[in-house]
Amino acid sequence: MKYSFVAPILASALFSSVSAHTRVFSLWIDGTDQGEGAGKYIRQPPSNSPVKDLTSSAVACNVNNVAVPDKVSVNAGSTLTTEWFHDSRGDDIIDPSHKGPIVGYLAPLESNGEGDVWVKIGEMGYEGGEWAVDKLIANKGKFDFTVPSSVASGDYLFRAEILALHEADALASQGRGIQLYPSCSQVTVATGGDTTLPTGVAFPGTYTDTTPGIVFNIYGADPTTYVIPGPAVWDGSASYDTAQAGESSGSATSAAATSAAASTSAAASTSAAATSVVATSAAETSVAATSAAESSAVETSAAAPTSAPASSSAAPVSSSVAAPPSSSAAAPSSSSAAAPPSSSAAATTAAPTTSVATSAPAATTSAASGGLVDANVCMNDFNKCIAASQPNPDWTGCGATRDSCMSHATYNMNMVQRMKRDGKFGRLLL
Repeated sequence: MKYSFVAPILASALFSSVSAHTRVFSLWIDGTDQGEGAGKYIRQPPSNSPVKDLTSSAVACNVNNVAVPDKVSVNAGSTLTTEWFHDSRGDDIIDPSHKGPIVGYLAPLESNGEGDVWVKIGEMGYEGGEWAVDKLIANKGKFDFTVPSSVASGDYLFRAEILALHEADALASQGRGIQLYPSCSQVTVATGGDTTLPTGVAFPGTYTDTTPGIVFNIYGADPTTYVIPGPAVWDGSASYDTAQAGESSGSATSAAATSAAASTSAAASTSAAATSVVATSAAETSVAATSAAESSAVETSAAAPTSAPASSSAAPVSSSVAAPPSSSAAAPSSSSAAAPPSSSAAATTAAPTTSVATSAPAATTSAASGGLVDANVCMNDFNKCIAASQPNPDWTGCGATRDSCMSHATYNMNMVQRMKRDGKFGRLLL
């Protein structure tokens, strides 16, 4: 069976949409479901595609960053849980191949997320042998943050974000790149503390091609060395060190560590749900922002869809707030201070070539024996093959193996039909 080059592109876009992408469906406050938030208190984008252009304004709140009529009421110290799904409850959450950290930020609502206004309130990277996304899936799409106990009353934008690393072994300009899923919700801190949110960081601007954690090879590098992009978690004081993780601007040192240690200790005395600080993935960007990446032959595929039934009683993922250490030059506690390995750094500068001296090991699938294989497996093996051949990707060899695998692939037609029903099939292929 002859398999055209267009088919892998179609399959990549199709399965990325079906089982890989995600957005925030609802918020839970101290265990109480606030209901579906799209168009109400969540500034929901029109699709669940990722943001890949680090210079795009969509990095802040995704596309469609337009004010919505409602706000969710919280108190300082409340547990703010994000609930993620492909589209709605009962859908798959996010493909397990999309491993990476989850982070959360606050900004004054009146800022609309523009300027140096974003302050990080929680993060989770690789802990206990798992990525934050692994824990999100295990907890049926729920991920917790804690509203800082010192933050003043007022209206805020709450930004939750998943940073998927399955193609982060190279830059977006090289046909791959980190996938961002930011999502912004409108919240009101009704009973707050006495600390005004300090000056923070800007989106876009905080993430660049050279920012630690933007390029990282999850297939070959030690995950414990991963550094979460962005500044450290705010300790609740009047000052805030906005330097990237692993760097220090000198604006917050031992005082920050003392305050953070106190808040972490206090959080530890509460229930596991109240102490968890988890970040969430975000909604998709417009097709215009991602169509180039999604139409390339190297767009990621998803592993078999993981449709996890929603459960309102599922215990949320628990993670301690990453407090800045006594010297803010160290990385937050939720990730190692070590910089990404040299193999990852090399990927930031190496331009892709069409031929290499030696080909990467061919990806192997059950299709080799002539049997059927899920198309997600074919595309995941293709991603691994490309990653293994860095810094000179073996597009020809890896592509040939993928094409052979795809010629025996099966498709989840239920998900395809749902895509057609929702009107996303045509949009993705534009």
